Amino acid sequence: MLELSSRLLENNLSSKHASEEGVLETEESSRSQQLIDRSPLKMDTDASQLLRTLQARFSYVDGSVATPDTATISNEIEMLIEEQVNLRTEGLFRQANYDNLTHLPNRAYFNTTLESLIIDANQSQGEFTLLFLDLDGFKKINDTFGHHAGDELLRNVSARLISAVRDGDIVSRLGGDEFVVLLAGELAREDIEGICDRIISEVRRSYWIDQNDIQISTSIGVARYPMDATSSSELVEKSDKALYASKDNGRNTYRFYSDLLACEIHSDCNPLDRLEKALTQGEIELCFEPKMDFERQTIVGASVTALWTENRGDSPYLKDWIEVLNQSRWAASTGAWLVDSGLYYLQQWQALNEGLVVSIPVIPALCQAENMVDFMDARLVEYQVKTSQIQLEFSLQTLTDESVSQQLAALSDAGYQISIADVGKAPFDLALLSTFDLQAITLDAKWLQKSLSSAAGKKWLQAIIKMAAVLNINVTATGIEFEQVVETLNTMGCTLGQGVLWSQPLEADSFYQAIRAQLPAMH
Repeated sequence: MLELSSRLLENNLSSKHASEEGVLETEESSRSQQLIDRSPLKMDTDASQLLRTLQARFSYVDGSVATPDTATISNEIEMLIEEQVNLRTEGLFRQANYDNLTHLPNRAYFNTTLESLIIDANQSQGEFTLLFLDLDGFKKINDTFGHHAGDELLRNVSARLISAVRDGDIVSRLGGDEFVVLLAGELAREDIEGICDRIISEVRRSYWIDQNDIQISTSIGVARYPMDATSSSELVEKSDKALYASKDNGRNTYRFYSDLLACEIHSDCNPLDRLEKALTQGEIELCFEPKMDFERQTIVGASVTALWTENRGDSPYLKDWIEVLNQSRWAASTGAWLVDSGLYYLQQWQALNEGLVVSIPVIPALCQAENMVDFMDARLVEYQVKTSQIQLEFSLQTLTDESVSQQLAALSDAGYQISIADVGKAPFDLALLSTFDLQAITLDAKWLQKSLSSAAGKKWLQAIIKMAAVLNINVTATGIEFEQVVETLNTMGCTLGQGVLWSQPLEADSFYQAIRAQLPAMH
């Protein structure tokens, strides 16, 4: 810098003796600027500014060299150096504490913050919650679409995680596809569950990256201070353990570490192992849930389901453990059993009611193992039933699987009736659904209950029912417990429903007796 400053000074002093002072002044100023621009210090904005300051101090003013104000120069140099030090300090701090890819706090920042939270909570007798999550199937995304798409996905997921939590909560990326969220303050379990539900819902929405529609989900482990652990390492360990329990439970869900304690007492705790044992020992029972017409109060159809009495989830019926089934080596054969059983009993019942329609769930593993059109055509011939008497039911969450959506489209083209289940449980992708020819949709019971509890929810519910009516799609409400709900739905235009108001799912013989008597209610 001193060498360059000397050269600037010499240029300005020599130009004083030139015959054409105005021209030389311009030329020298230009040459000085070129020297600055060529200097390696050009990469440093503060250094460039400093050189221009020196140039200005020793440039011509009214034909004479300006007298340098050394005090001013010294102050400006000091200010510039201080500013540069501050900028570099800030840069080093960000480099040490923030993730370069997502700009979220990194592992080091998280560890420091977690230790501080524990100290503060210990002193104030406070509480907080740690969520440990990773992305389900992220490696497959990298392998399929490339690492650039994987990096862009991580950036998008990071933004959605921030939007799903509260102000004051801290989202950090530990590395790879692992994230943690620190939920500050004392929270009731239902509040933590609500945040987990929002995170799962946000992450599960589709991503448009490099002209590809990418789908991914997340699993979450929950540990709370001080109930589950009182040290940072122990809290991380237990939230990680809960995370893997959620993966074992079907992924795309969350588990609390406290819920695992009772399970640890028993060696037979893995839900997949227990389900496969139940399947091989014939402990899964076939059931049929009646579908009621609100206006006529008669049974007009049934949904095929299965009962696993040893399931430790919210319900013993298929929808509650289908995610576990999808991971099983017996998933495809179980799917074929559901189809065969549904068609077999429909053949027995059609003499009583030719208009009876049976909905049969399509298991994703079956779509991957069979050509579904050939599979179904052969069975319709075998059981002597018509396509108009069955609805093939696909879960909304499975439609992002390309093998499933292709089989659905082929079945629709072949004349089979298609029904979409769990509407409301997963994001409602109209662009995706508009590509299919649908005959029916089924509303998720929990979403329906939540929608009916608010004015805004009722508006959305009615909008979906009206949209379905325009598209000539039947809507079935599930989980109905009260007559008041029937009246509200009927007013909105939904005329079909299922739930304990009429009956729990029935064994085949009991369902036969029900349609034979056409009882309006089964208690």
